[in-house]
Amino acid sequence: MENIKDDIPFSVTMFENEFKSTISNIKSPKELLIKSVSHGYANKFVLQHHYLKRKIYIAKNVSYGLFAGSFCIGVCMFGYPVWREYPGIVPPLLPAQCPELIRLCTVSGIPKNSESFFVGACLRLMLSDWTKITGVKPDCVTSLCDHSMGFDGAIYKATNFSFFRKTIGRPANPGKAHGKWGKNTSVMKSEKSMYVYFYDRKRHD
Repeated sequence: MENIKDDIPFSVTMFENEFKSTISNIKSPKELLIKSVSHGYANKFVLQHHYLKRKIYIAKNVSYGLFAGSFCIGVCMFGYPVWREYPGIVPPLLPAQCPELIRLCTVSGIPKNSESFFVGACLRLMLSDWTKITGVKPDCVTSLCDHSMGFDGAIYKATNFSFFRKTIGRPANPGKAHGKWGKNTSVMKSEKSMYVYFYDRKRHD
Protein backbone atom coordinates (compact mmCIF):
# COMPACT_ATOMS: atom_id res chain seq x y z
CA MET A 1 0.00 0.00 0.00
CA GLU A 2 1.36 3.37 -1.04
CA ASN A 3 2.43 5.92 1.56
CA ILE A 4 1.21 9.46 0.94
CA LYS A 5 3.40 12.52 1.30
CA ASP A 6 2.13 15.43 3.34
CA ASP A 7 1.75 17.71 0.32
CA ILE A 8 -1.11 15.81 -1.39
CA PRO A 9 -4.04 18.28 -1.50
CA PHE A 10 -6.95 17.78 0.86
CA SER A 11 -8.28 21.34 1.05
CA VAL A 12 -11.34 20.97 -1.19
CA THR A 13 -11.99 24.70 -1.27
CA MET A 14 -8.63 25.27 -2.97
CA PHE A 15 -9.65 23.10 -5.95
CA GLU A 16 -13.44 23.25 -5.75
CA ASN A 17 -14.28 22.95 -9.44
CA GLU A 18 -11.82 20.12 -10.05
CA PHE A 19 -13.01 18.36 -6.89
CA LYS A 20 -16.69 18.53 -7.90
CA SER A 21 -15.82 17.19 -11.34
CA THR A 22 -13.85 14.31 -9.84
CA ILE A 23 -16.60 13.35 -7.37
CA SER A 24 -19.37 13.59 -9.98
CA ASN A 25 -17.67 10.89 -12.05
CA ILE A 26 -17.55 8.41 -9.16
CA LYS A 27 -20.62 6.20 -8.96
CA SER A 28 -19.54 3.66 -6.36
CA PRO A 29 -17.31 3.66 -3.25
CA LYS A 30 -15.36 0.83 -4.87
CA GLU A 31 -13.90 3.41 -7.26
CA LEU A 32 -12.24 5.19 -4.32
CA LEU A 33 -8.71 4.40 -3.16
CA ILE A 34 -7.51 3.76 0.39
CA LYS A 35 -3.89 4.52 1.21
CA SER A 36 -1.71 4.83 4.30
CA VAL A 37 -1.13 8.42 5.39
CA SER A 38 1.08 9.85 8.08
CA HIS A 39 -0.39 10.75 11.44
CA GLY A 40 0.55 14.40 10.77
CA TYR A 41 -1.27 14.41 7.43
CA ALA A 42 -4.40 12.89 8.99
CA ASN A 43 -4.31 15.47 11.77
CA LYS A 44 -4.19 18.30 9.22
CA PHE A 45 -7.29 16.88 7.56
CA VAL A 46 -9.04 16.56 10.93
CA LEU A 47 -8.27 20.17 11.83
CA GLN A 48 -9.92 21.33 8.62
CA HIS A 49 -12.87 18.95 8.28
CA HIS A 50 -13.70 17.21 11.59
CA TYR A 51 -16.39 18.76 13.79
CA LEU A 52 -14.08 18.79 16.84
CA LYS A 53 -11.36 20.82 15.03
CA ARG A 54 -8.77 19.23 17.29
CA LYS A 55 -5.66 17.11 16.69
CA ILE A 56 -5.21 13.82 18.47
CA TYR A 57 -2.02 12.88 20.29
CA ILE A 58 -1.54 9.12 20.51
CA ALA A 59 1.89 7.46 20.67
CA LYS A 60 1.00 4.35 18.69
CA ASN A 61 -1.20 5.02 15.69
CA VAL A 62 -2.16 3.97 12.18
CA SER A 63 -3.95 6.33 9.79
CA TYR A 64 -5.56 5.87 6.38
CA GLY A 65 -6.78 8.28 3.73
CA LEU A 66 -9.73 7.87 1.38
CA PHE A 67 -8.92 9.26 -2.07
CA ALA A 68 -10.90 10.31 -5.10
CA GLY A 69 -8.28 10.83 -7.77
CA SER A 70 -5.67 13.13 -6.24
CA PHE A 71 -8.03 14.39 -3.54
CA CYS A 72 -8.09 13.08 0.00
CA ILE A 73 -11.77 13.03 0.91
CA GLY A 74 -11.56 11.29 4.26
CA VAL A 75 -9.32 9.95 6.99
CA CYS A 76 -9.67 7.12 9.48
CA MET A 77 -7.31 7.22 12.46
CA PHE A 78 -6.60 4.38 14.88
CA GLY A 79 -4.56 4.65 18.04
CA TYR A 80 -3.49 3.00 21.24
CA PRO A 81 -6.49 3.17 23.61
CA VAL A 82 -6.44 5.99 26.13
CA TRP A 83 -7.89 3.69 28.78
CA ARG A 84 -5.92 0.91 30.49
CA GLU A 85 -8.80 -1.05 31.99
CA TYR A 86 -12.25 -1.72 30.68
CA PRO A 87 -14.26 -4.49 32.39
CA GLY A 88 -15.04 -7.26 29.93
CA ILE A 89 -12.34 -6.26 27.43
CA VAL A 90 -9.19 -5.26 29.33
CA PRO A 91 -8.59 -7.60 31.10
CA PRO A 92 -8.48 -10.31 29.81
CA LEU A 93 -7.04 -8.64 26.70
CA LEU A 94 -4.08 -6.26 26.75
CA PRO A 95 -4.56 -2.60 25.76
CA ALA A 96 -2.34 -3.13 22.71
CA GLN A 97 -4.78 -5.79 21.48
CA CYS A 98 -7.60 -3.23 21.46
CA PRO A 99 -6.76 -0.29 19.18
CA GLU A 100 -9.34 2.48 19.16
CA LEU A 101 -10.93 4.06 16.09
CA ILE A 102 -10.36 7.61 17.27
CA ARG A 103 -11.28 9.74 14.26
CA LEU A 104 -13.41 9.11 11.19
CA CYS A 105 -13.92 12.13 9.00
CA THR A 106 -15.05 12.58 5.40
CA VAL A 107 -16.05 15.56 3.30
CA SER A 108 -19.65 15.97 2.18
CA GLY A 109 -20.94 15.04 -1.27
CA ILE A 110 -19.17 11.70 -1.61
CA PRO A 111 -20.92 8.55 -2.93
CA LYS A 112 -23.44 6.78 -0.69
CA ASN A 113 -21.98 4.12 1.65
CA SER A 114 -18.45 5.50 1.23
CA GLU A 115 -17.89 5.70 4.99
CA SER A 116 -18.86 2.09 5.68
CA PHE A 117 -16.76 0.95 2.71
CA PHE A 118 -13.83 2.95 4.07
CA VAL A 119 -14.09 1.69 7.66
CA GLY A 120 -14.55 -1.92 6.57
CA ALA A 121 -11.42 -1.79 4.42
CA CYS A 122 -9.40 -0.10 7.18
CA LEU A 123 -10.39 -2.79 9.68
CA ARG A 124 -9.00 -5.43 7.35
CA LEU A 125 -5.78 -3.49 6.76
CA MET A 126 -5.33 -3.00 10.49
CA LEU A 127 -4.72 -6.70 11.06
CA SER A 128 -1.26 -6.43 9.52
CA ASP A 129 -0.51 -2.70 9.88
CA TRP A 130 -1.22 -2.54 13.62
CA THR A 131 0.93 -5.62 14.17
CA LYS A 132 3.82 -3.97 12.33
CA ILE A 133 3.58 -0.83 14.47
CA THR A 134 3.07 -2.45 17.89
CA GLY A 135 4.28 -6.03 17.53
CA VAL A 136 0.84 -7.15 18.78
CA LYS A 137 -1.96 -8.54 16.63
CA PRO A 138 -5.25 -6.72 17.25
CA ASP A 139 -8.03 -8.78 18.78
CA CYS A 140 -10.65 -6.07 18.45
CA VAL A 141 -11.18 -2.40 17.61
CA THR A 142 -13.16 -0.12 19.91
CA SER A 143 -14.82 3.22 19.29
CA LEU A 144 -17.13 5.67 21.05
CA CYS A 145 -20.30 7.17 19.60
CA ASP A 146 -20.99 10.65 20.99
CA HIS A 147 -24.76 11.08 21.29
CA SER A 148 -24.41 14.73 22.32
CA MET A 149 -23.22 15.49 18.78
CA GLY A 150 -26.22 13.80 17.18
CA PHE A 151 -24.62 10.48 16.24
CA ASP A 152 -26.64 7.27 16.55
CA GLY A 153 -24.05 4.57 15.87
CA ALA A 154 -25.28 3.79 12.33
CA ILE A 155 -21.76 3.57 10.92
CA TYR A 156 -20.81 0.99 13.55
CA LYS A 157 -23.87 -1.13 12.89
CA ALA A 158 -23.12 -1.02 9.16
CA THR A 159 -19.57 -2.30 9.71
CA ASN A 160 -20.34 -5.16 12.14
CA PHE A 161 -19.37 -3.48 15.39
CA SER A 162 -21.27 -4.70 18.45
CA PHE A 163 -22.74 -2.39 21.06
CA PHE A 164 -20.78 -2.90 24.28
CA ARG A 165 -22.08 -0.45 26.87
CA LYS A 166 -23.02 3.14 27.64
CA THR A 167 -20.35 5.27 29.21
CA ILE A 168 -20.00 8.77 30.63
CA GLY A 169 -16.94 10.70 29.57
CA ARG A 170 -15.70 14.23 29.02
CA PRO A 171 -17.94 16.44 26.85
CA ALA A 172 -16.77 16.84 23.26
CA ASN A 173 -16.10 20.60 23.58
CA PRO A 174 -15.73 21.25 19.81
CA GLY A 175 -13.07 23.76 18.82
CA LYS A 176 -11.58 23.93 22.30
CA ALA A 177 -8.92 22.10 24.26
CA HIS A 178 -9.82 18.61 25.37
CA GLY A 179 -10.96 18.40 28.98
CA LYS A 180 -8.00 16.22 29.84
CA TRP A 181 -5.56 19.09 29.33
CA GLY A 182 -7.60 22.11 30.25
CA LYS A 183 -10.78 23.17 31.98
CA ASN A 184 -13.70 21.83 30.02
CA THR A 185 -16.56 24.32 30.28
CA SER A 186 -18.91 22.52 27.89
CA VAL A 187 -22.38 21.98 29.31
CA MET A 188 -23.35 19.31 26.76
CA LYS A 189 -24.30 15.87 27.97
CA SER A 190 -21.40 13.44 27.76
CA GLU A 191 -23.22 10.12 27.34
CA LYS A 192 -21.53 7.93 24.77
CA SER A 193 -21.98 4.39 23.48
CA MET A 194 -18.98 2.11 23.24
CA TYR A 195 -18.87 -0.22 20.24
CA VAL A 196 -16.45 -3.09 19.65
CA TYR A 197 -15.45 -4.87 16.46
CA PHE A 198 -14.14 -8.35 17.25
CA TYR A 199 -11.97 -9.99 14.61
CA ASP A 200 -13.02 -13.41 15.89
CA ARG A 201 -16.59 -12.84 17.05
CA LYS A 202 -17.14 -16.52 17.97
CA ARG A 203 -14.39 -16.33 20.58
CA HIS A 204 -16.24 -13.53 22.39
CA ASP A 205 -19.83 -14.78 22.17
